[in-house]
Amino acid sequence: MLRATPLPEDPMPAASVLSKKLRQGGVARSPLPDTDLIGETLARGVEDRLRPLVKTMLTAEVASTRVTRLSEARREMASPAQVALVDIEDAETPALMYLDSDLAYHLIDLTLGGDPSSAPAPVARSLTAIDGALGRLYLEAVLQAFSVAIGVGLGRPLPKAMRIRDQRQNVPQQRLAPDYIDVLAIRVGVALAEAGRRGICELIVPLSALDVIRASVEARTTQAALDRPNDLWRTLMRRAAAAAPVPVAAVLHRQGLSLAALQGLRVGQVIEIPRQAAEAIQLVIAQPGGRTATVATGRLGGFQDSKVIKLDTPVDHRLVQHVTRALQPRPAAAEAAPEAPPPSPPLEAETLP
Repeated sequence: MLRATPLPEDPMPAASVLSKKLRQGGVARSPLPDTDLIGETLARGVEDRLRPLVKTMLTAEVASTRVTRLSEARREMASPAQVALVDIEDAETPALMYLDSDLAYHLIDLTLGGDPSSAPAPVARSLTAIDGALGRLYLEAVLQAFSVAIGVGLGRPLPKAMRIRDQRQNVPQQRLAPDYIDVLAIRVGVALAEAGRRGICELIVPLSALDVIRASVEARTTQAALDRPNDLWRTLMRRAAAAAPVPVAAVLHRQGLSLAALQGLRVGQVIEIPRQAAEAIQLVIAQPGGRTATVATGRLGGFQDSKVIKLDTPVDHRLVQHVTRALQPRPAAAEAAPEAPPPSPPLEAETLP
């Protein structure tokens, strides 16, 4: 008699595993090669660009550089503050810049003549139109520093334009994207004046926008390599092409024969050639597929006991242009390259008998 034994219950059903995975989640890796270098360069750029505006001592240090969810990055942003959406060329999702209320207060106070030797407590208040106009100067300075920092991180100047689309004082009013997207958040701590006034500056950039920036830089790098005039490989290839032998055949006469006549050819048989054939000799070069192309015509002559051909027509200009383009070095990047001539039609190919 067989007795059925119930299987042990799965301590973690598939549904529980899936729900746990969804709750834990994960973030993607930054597409930028060195985010720490970008953060340090951004801090140095913030110092250099904000110091002339406040006309006092100013230091900036990177507080954190991390890839996280947008919801996590926005959680520590309080209002009112200087907040701006930044459009990145060809990117669907904008970036977000944030100057907290303390930093905005101290920047405005020092710009309007505040005492650098004192550190008054920031006053929580709604920002006025004057505050917004001054805040635009600070936000533009931070954006310029960020553009330079991205270029330093990627090794080339940033090819994509970035501009401030909208400026507000409440973080919830700036709808960046769904909260679950992955972003790169760079937080910079700023200390101002002798009394040690402090504030926070933060940039939040979606990874999808960074993908667009990196792809454009890589495309620009590839194009620059193609256009580089002093490329060693290209120089060697030009020299090899210039020294390569090109057989040129002189065709005295062409005559069509039927298959039966061709089979009946015998040794010693005479094939008549017209008298004018010596006055219209064709110079041809081989083409792919067993074809030939006529490049010039001439007439038969003699020189020092040798048979020679004197050209009656110049070499086909299309061949000259092709060889010139192949052997001439590319113009330097700093010089304006001349407009390329329209593509030449292919040489007319003929088949030798």
